[in-house]
Amino acid sequence: MKKRKTLFSFMMVAILIAGCVQQPSSGSDSGSTDKSGKETIVLKLSSALSTQNGWWEGYFKPWMEKVEEKTDGRVKFESYANQELIPVNEEFQSLENGTIDIAAPLWPLYDPQRFPLSEVTMLPLLDSDTVLATKAYAELVKSDRELVDGKSFNELEYQSKGLKVFATPTTEQYVISTKDYSFETVSDFKEVSLRSPSRVHEIFAKNVGINTISMPSADMFDAINRGAFDGSFFSIADWTGYGMQDVFNYTLEGINLGHYTGMWAMTEENWNRLPEDIQKIMEETSYEQILEGAQLWMDRSEENRAYAKDKGAVFETIDDLDPEAKELLIKGIEDTWFQWIEQTEANGQPGKEIAKLWRDLIVEQGGKVPEAIMEIE
Repeated sequence: MKKRKTLFSFMMVAILIAGCVQQPSSGSDSGSTDKSGKETIVLKLSSALSTQNGWWEGYFKPWMEKVEEKTDGRVKFESYANQELIPVNEEFQSLENGTIDIAAPLWPLYDPQRFPLSEVTMLPLLDSDTVLATKAYAELVKSDRELVDGKSFNELEYQSKGLKVFATPTTEQYVISTKDYSFETVSDFKEVSLRSPSRVHEIFAKNVGINTISMPSADMFDAINRGAFDGSFFSIADWTGYGMQDVFNYTLEGINLGHYTGMWAMTEENWNRLPEDIQKIMEETSYEQILEGAQLWMDRSEENRAYAKDKGAVFETIDDLDPEAKELLIKGIEDTWFQWIEQTEANGQPGKEIAKLWRDLIVEQGGKVPEAIMEIE
């Protein structure tokens, strides 16, 4: 009896294990079948964004809702926000190993070694806005203009890594915002200390003489209130995500210090498993939603600006500076473009060609760059 009981127990364990193994994993090749016989495709989407973030509220959440509606429920999203599933900057590896199906977003600017050309959107401009830059960025990602060896930006940067990507809205343009510090003369820029969020900002700061400190944006609130630095390169629309609307009381505008960008991404392998009609819906909905997402950033910027002004914050432009200080900043923009191109070319990448393409797309949408940048051939 004892022997038969042991055999029975073993068989029950084996059945339970087999039942677990047969459960479908999340992914584009998994799903279930509804009463009409149509397969439901479940896609696991991960984001480092909070659910209050403008990218999430203005783009990713409504994009998922619209795709589910347009596909009559044939596509369902299993979504995770706030780094609930994977930490920031591990999106690429998680796509490759199948932990997730969609990175929302992928952050190429956090990984310049793997994605060296994506930094181009951080190059400073004389004039732009979020909708303008978002249109230019969407065209950049879709562009078939040859940069080198017959390959486009998308082919060099993403397809070569086995990725299928779509543009998301850009952030609002970065400006300089400070706590209890204002600018007027050249010396004011030499004495200030600002948080720098990207390598391009480091180049610009060095050209102008600004001292910089690097730290995650999540640490900025406590650090600036301890007096660790005076301010930051930051977008006004993003203040509320970090509590900075109650900290910054001076902002210098009139130059746009780049647009931070990302995209939603899948592996080409997973993308190609999707039915063609589903692919079309996902792609068309993505490009429909980016302008709504961009407008949300602009609306938030106006709200934050009004809130700060009510509390006594000052907003000035470079036209309010001494002429020498204004000239210093414009020269800093020009030098940043040339140095970024030179550094990118030295690393074997088509820095000049991607810079020209971004310049042309920005200008086509109504933006402005210094004359020296327009003369690059």
